[in-house]
Amino acid sequence: MADPLLVTSAAAAIAGSTGVLTTATGELLLEKTGVYNISLEGVMLVGALSGFLAARATDSWVIGLVAGALIGALFALIYGYLTIILRADMIVVGVAMILIATGVVDSIGADYVGEAAASQIPNWHVPGLSDIPYVGPAVFEQSIMTYVAFLLPIGAWWLLSRTRHGLNMQAIGENPAAADNAGIAVVGWRLTYTAIGGAFAGVGGAILTLSIVGSWVSSVTAGQGWIAFALVFFAGWRPLLVLVGAYLFGALTVLGFVGQAEGWDIPSQVFTGLPYAATVLLMILRAWLQRRRGVTSWPAALGLPFYRG
Repeated sequence: MADPLLVTSAAAAIAGSTGVLTTATGELLLEKTGVYNISLEGVMLVGALSGFLAARATDSWVIGLVAGALIGALFALIYGYLTIILRADMIVVGVAMILIATGVVDSIGADYVGEAAASQIPNWHVPGLSDIPYVGPAVFEQSIMTYVAFLLPIGAWWLLSRTRHGLNMQAIGENPAAADNAGIAVVGWRLTYTAIGGAFAGVGGAILTLSIVGSWVSSVTAGQGWIAFALVFFAGWRPLLVLVGAYLFGALTVLGFVGQAEGWDIPSQVFTGLPYAATVLLMILRAWLQRRRGVTSWPAALGLPFYRG
C-alpha cells in the first residue's frame, strides 16, 4: 500500500513544476538566439490573469490557455521591439516591464482575488499506468499540461540538435554577423523567438490560475518567472537539464508541506524561501564550475545587440 503522504507529495512536486518548466523551455529557445528576456515574471503575470479572465468569460480552459499565450507573446514582443529593434538595455527594459505588469495586473485583478477559475485544466488518468503502485497515482494522474510540459524540453532538444533550423538558431546566438552573412534573418528570428518564449511564459502563468492554484490571487506567480530564468543558466542551456531543474524546484516547493505533516520543528519561513535560496546556490555553483573549467556554456552573443554590417 503506497504511503499517501509520499504519493501526494510527489504528485504535487510534479504538478508544481509545470508552469516553471513551460516558461523555462521557451526562455531557453529564445536565449539560443542570443536574447534573454528578464521580464519573464511580468509575462507570466499577464498570462496568468489573461488566462483566468478568458476562461471566466468563455467557461473554457483551452481558450484560457490560448489567451495566456497570445497576451504573453504580445507583451514579450514589446520587450523585443525595445531591445532588439531599438537596442535598449535588456535589464533596464525587463525590470521596467515587470513593474508595469505588476501594476496593471494588480489593478485589473483586484476585483477577482480569491475567485476560483471558472474552468480548470482536467487531470488525465492514463489507462493502466495510473494503477501502478506509488508511481501511478503520482505520475500518471496529472493535469494534461503537465504531460505537455514534460515533452517540451524533449522537443526543444530535438529541434536544436536534429534540425537545420535549430543549427541556424544556435548560429544566431553564437555569431549573428556570420549568420546574417549566410542569409539567416537574425532580427526576424530573434523577434519570432521572443514571441514564442513569451507565449510559453504566458501559458506557464495561465497554468497557475487554471490548474495549480485554481484561482486568482495577488502575485500568483510568486517569483516563478525568476526561477524559470535562472533554470536556463543552471541547465547550461541544455533542454534536458531544464527538466531536472524544474522538478527539483517542484520538490523543494512541497517540502514545507511534508515538514508540517511530519511535525518537523523547523519554521515554515525556511521552507518558503528554500526553493529560491536553492536556485541562487545552484547558480553560484554553476558559475564556479564554469570559471574553474575555463569554459562557458552560454551562447557567445547572448545579450549583445546586433548591428548589421
